[in-house]
Amino acid sequence: MAFIDGFLYNMSMENKLPGIFEYNNFRLFLKDYWEARYSFDKSFTKSFVCKMLGLPRTRSYFNDVINGKEVTDTFIERFVKLIGFNKAEARFFRVLVRFNQAANPDEREFYFDQLISLNRTPTRIIDPKAYIFYNEWYHNVIRSLIDVLKVTETDYDELVKKIYPPVSSRKVKESLELLNELGMIRIDENGYYRQTEKSITTGDAVQDELIKQYQIQCLELAEQSLIGKGDLPHNFHTNTISISHEGYKRLEKHLAQFMAEVRSLVHKDEFPADRVYQMNIQLFPCSKGVDHE
Repeated sequence: MAFIDGFLYNMSMENKLPGIFEYNNFRLFLKDYWEARYSFDKSFTKSFVCKMLGLPRTRSYFNDVINGKEVTDTFIERFVKLIGFNKAEARFFRVLVRFNQAANPDEREFYFDQLISLNRTPTRIIDPKAYIFYNEWYHNVIRSLIDVLKVTETDYDELVKKIYPPVSSRKVKESLELLNELGMIRIDENGYYRQTEKSITTGDAVQDELIKQYQIQCLELAEQSLIGKGDLPHNFHTNTISISHEGYKRLEKHLAQFMAEVRSLVHKDEFPADRVYQMNIQLFPCSKGVDHE
């Protein structure tokens, strides 16, 4: 328990509160945050929120904001303090407000790019017991494709047709059963398969031999795409560079940031997905080190 801005706050309840990085709309976040907070802290009324925002004589401001009232820079900072964002969350919230309130497409594009770079996309860390998922490259493709197509337990012919390189109907059926068993997909109220998580990761276990084998399969897919004569789009770049160890570490950092931005862009894509893509990035030495005296 702790006192924040003069009221008692149960820190153990924080896990019930929504995270700002999960949202594309700050008004929806504020609404969900208030409802979650009020569910275990009845002193956190909308009147109290207005008072903490420096408006003791009004009760309507918070509702007005949720319903579309513009939030000035002054009140952005007051919301940051009220909610108790850490530095990364506060930066994201400020940009999200400006993105949602942007007056023209160029402004929205400017703030959208910032959102992508600041986002910490929620990801599910896969249990090592579920690494059978990485036995075959097509499991991940199928998991992604059901976000594009309408697929049921008995109707998955269109899914079979869309996978490239081709995979047999039997393997697709087995893959759907595996993904469902692992909790990576589910059947919704209309009978269609849906992803349970937009983004997944192996966590720190990327050196597991099974993961290495999966990465080899992905490189073989890239080879097939490069030498294939089909009309599917592809984008390949290669670079051979000489750089110091310190420069290499900087590249590692930028690559990690770039991949985080990719996950964020996918997570926040406002248009319906129409195709599954494979992205591979490799950075590895082609020579032994040289000692400079």
